Amino acid sequence: MKNKFLLTLLVALLPLATPIELKAKGEDSGGAGVIKFSCLAWEPLSIPELFYRDGKDYLPLELAPGNRSQLYPMKSGNTLELYVKIDGVDGISPYKLVGKAPWLEGARRMLFLVDPVSNSSGMPLRILGVNDALDVFPPGTFRFLNFSNATLHVKFAGQVHKLPVGEITVVKSNVSEKGGFLPFQMSDSNGKTIFETRLFSQPSGREMVFIGNPAEPVELPRVKFVTEIIPPEPLKPRD
Repeated sequence: MKNKFLLTLLVALLPLATPIELKAKGEDSGGAGVIKFSCLAWEPLSIPELFYRDGKDYLPLELAPGNRSQLYPMKSGNTLELYVKIDGVDGISPYKLVGKAPWLEGARRMLFLVDPVSNSSGMPLRILGVNDALDVFPPGTFRFLNFSNATLHVKFAGQVHKLPVGEITVVKSNVSEKGGFLPFQMSDSNGKTIFETRLFSQPSGREMVFIGNPAEPVELPRVKFVTEIIPPEPLKPRD
């Protein structure tokens, strides 16, 4: 695989994903309505068109490498299952399962990270889901995910957060309505600065910051950013 960044992240987070996410209640943890999800792959997948299963239906799913996909609805189920279409044989489903991941308990909105697994005897896609509810990760915030093998200290928006291995923290940027650039700095457990830049924040946006190990010991940590703009809710008409 050309880019092993996501695979490294998945392996690092898998043992910790469920307890981290289940501590946070989703914005739609109760009530009626369908559940929704989006997917993220860092690179184009070298497999045919993907489908996701919703009950008895197999529905097309499109990925935009490096960006979130659109939000897809699901009427039922506790697992995301991805399929490819194969030549149909009488009595055998024309869809083949290529990856799956559990839906976290209580979450009404999920983000699934999708990555190919090369030279694997199992399914060709590795998938990890995180709670993507707006009250867990609201607009105007940055979500830092530490997939490195060391505890980090994140300094952002005038706050310093200790970020142990495999942990996730959400920081509110408190920028004005116009938005603006804010300093972002990471240091190791000894207080040595190992990464710094400036990040743009706006009240309607939310940013995921994936932090991974450096490719080489002397290099900077690998950091990837994924931005999403949340449109404001429409005004309700007055009676």
